[in-house]
Amino acid sequence: MTLSSSRKLVSPLSFSLFLAFLLTDCSYPAAVEQLASPMDVTDAPSPTRTTPAPTALPEPTLQPTSSEHTATPLSTAQWISEREHPTVGSTRISEADQMEQVHVPAGEFTMGADDKDAKTTIEGGVAYPENPVHTVYLDGYWIDKHEVSNGQYALCADAGVCQPPFSPGSATRARYYGIPEYSNYPVMWVNWFMARAYCEWAGRRLPTEAEWEKAARGTDGRTYPWGNDPVSGERVNYCDKGCPRAYANSADNDGYPDTAPVGSYPAGASPYGAMDMAGSVWEWTSTLIKPYPYDAADGREDLDGNGQRVWRGGPWSNGWWWMRSSLRYHSVPTYWYYNLGFRCASSE
Repeated sequence: MTLSSSRKLVSPLSFSLFLAFLLTDCSYPAAVEQLASPMDVTDAPSPTRTTPAPTALPEPTLQPTSSEHTATPLSTAQWISEREHPTVGSTRISEADQMEQVHVPAGEFTMGADDKDAKTTIEGGVAYPENPVHTVYLDGYWIDKHEVSNGQYALCADAGVCQPPFSPGSATRARYYGIPEYSNYPVMWVNWFMARAYCEWAGRRLPTEAEWEKAARGTDGRTYPWGNDPVSGERVNYCDKGCPRAYANSADNDGYPDTAPVGSYPAGASPYGAMDMAGSVWEWTSTLIKPYPYDAADGREDLDGNGQRVWRGGPWSNGWWWMRSSLRYHSVPTYWYYNLGFRCASSE
C-alpha cells in the first residue's frame, strides 16, 4: 500500500467496526511515536554534543499523528480531525521504508533572496540567481523528515527497483553504502533518475523546488532552517575543522569529517520539523532550473523535460554561504557525486 491509498474510503467491515466503536463511547488511543536520534559511530571524532542511543522504529502507519506526546488519549473527534486536517506538527510513517514525514500546511511563503549574501546574477559561478523575491502559494503537502538513508535506499535496491549508488565509499571512508555501521547515514552517489525511481517505489515523489524551500524556511523569510542566527556545528553538518577542504572553518566542529547520521542536529530543524535541510548532502528536487519568479505551470515541473535539475540544501563539504535556504544549485540529471542525495515528498 502507498501513502496515497490511505485516503481511500474504508471497507464496509471497517465502517461497521468504527460505528460500533463510536456507540461504545470509547476513545481512540494516540498513535504518537517519535523516531530516535541516530547513533554516533566509532570512526567519528569526539562530537560536541551527546547523541541519544537509537530505539526501535514504530510500527508502520499511514495515519497522520501528532508530533507532541500527550498523557490523554485522543478522542474520536480529535483523531478524525488530525487524520483529515493535518497541521504543523502532524507526522506520518511511510509503509515502504518507514520514513517519517512532516506536514507543511497550504498557504503562501516568501521565496528567494536579494540581500547582500544572495546570488543575484548569472555570472560568477554555477549557483543560480535567487532573485527577485516573490510570494508563492502552495497546497498542503508532506515532506520526508530526513534525507533518505543508505539502509532505506538498500530496500529499493534489494527489491530490484533501484540501481545501487555509483560508488560504495564516501569522501573519507573506503566503504560506506552497504555497511551496517553507516545504514542511518544519507545515501549519496545517486543521480536524479535514481532519486526519482526510489521516491516512486516508496509511493512518494521528489519535492518541487518551491516545496523544498518552504519546508526549509517556513513563511517568515528566514535565512536558515533554524532562523537567522549564524551557522554553527551545533546546527548543521558543514565544512568545519574536520572537513578535508582548504577552506574549512577551523574554528568550528560539527563532530564529523564527512556525512553524519540523519537527524544528528535537532537544533537545526526547520519550522515544520524537517531535519538536515542545511548541510549534510545536496538534495535533488523535481524542478528544471529556470529564472524566478517560480511558476509551476511554465514547464519547470515537466518530469520529461530536458535540462538541468535543481539541487537544494548545501552539503557537508561546503561553507556557511551554501547553507542558506534560498541557495539554488543545479546539474544535468545524470550527475552523481559524494555529496549528493535526496528526500521525497507527497501531496495531501
